[in-house]
Amino acid sequence: MTHPYTRFRLRLARHALAQLAARLRGSAEIVMFVLGPTLVGLLAFAAMPAMLAAAEPLPLALPLLCLHGVAMSLPVVLLRSRVMPAHVRAWLHPLPVPPGLLLRASAVVATLLTGPLGLAYVASLAVWLYQRPDWLAPPRAVAGTVLSFLLTWTCATVLLVRGAGLPQPAHRAPAVAVAGTHPRASRIGALYLWRRLFWLPLWRGTIAGARQCVLLAATAGAAALWMMGPQAMPRALGAVLTSILLVLLVHDADQALRTQLARVRVPAAGWPIDVAALARHARAMTLLILTPALAMLTGIGSAAGAWHGTAGHLYLALAWGIAPLLVLTPPFTARGRMALVALAIMLLCATGSKLWE
Repeated sequence: MTHPYTRFRLRLARHALAQLAARLRGSAEIVMFVLGPTLVGLLAFAAMPAMLAAAEPLPLALPLLCLHGVAMSLPVVLLRSRVMPAHVRAWLHPLPVPPGLLLRASAVVATLLTGPLGLAYVASLAVWLYQRPDWLAPPRAVAGTVLSFLLTWTCATVLLVRGAGLPQPAHRAPAVAVAGTHPRASRIGALYLWRRLFWLPLWRGTIAGARQCVLLAATAGAAALWMMGPQAMPRALGAVLTSILLVLLVHDADQALRTQLARVRVPAAGWPIDVAALARHARAMTLLILTPALAMLTGIGSAAGAWHGTAGHLYLALAWGIAPLLVLTPPFTARGRMALVALAIMLLCATGSKLWE
């Protein structure tokens, strides 16, 4: 019979995943609208990194598989604060939960979180075992994929066990500020206001900043695979992945900016500052923050010689123009924004797939 603590942890994780699915509904609609049936084809490549790593000689295959397994567990770092919130940890800490029960409950939650990845691996393995390309060694491909998934599940379990500990006490600011420690309103600069009102809220009590860092790293990794990946990987797949991740990164940064602007406008109306200028500075800083992703894409493509020709120039122009388009345009309805983002993805995917022809 399942222990009540395990049932509670499992129910808490399901509730967190349901909330996350509701929040990501807009992005999921964008991806489904753009890709549609193509998602079935993308699913076939879920296990390809593990299979390619397993096809290498054993001294190289094992480190690659371990690296892949650990990397696939990184999303659990972002989900950990959702499946075990800080106030729930503080409430559970005094309870007499044995270490073995904590480990078993965390393993069950890790199974729930990594289950979709395992199903994607099974579907991908079935497709490639049926195709039987020359580079595929079926026993090693299956063993490598299973090893990578087990390592991902183990890392997820360890992360959840560590996340179930007592939360660190928050450092509270003193109730009374010391005179002279804060600048006067007339001398407050735009950079100071942006840092206090827009940058710090990305990292305090939210995963928006971490989510954008993950999207940035994923965009750079997809661009590297697109430009310098193995021959077995279709170039069009790399173009689609890079384009989707790049637009989702810009869309996520734009949504975070607009949400924070809506929160700040009401209290800022009574401050001795120009709210319109504050919004302009915030948009400019958001565009500046997005520059590294575009610079990495440009640099990786230049190293691979991908930007020669009309298609390359057009892709670069579209990639650099999407951020100002999404950030500087006035707010639309939710469907209007989804249509704009979907159009940007389709234009980038269509142009990027022509680079290597």
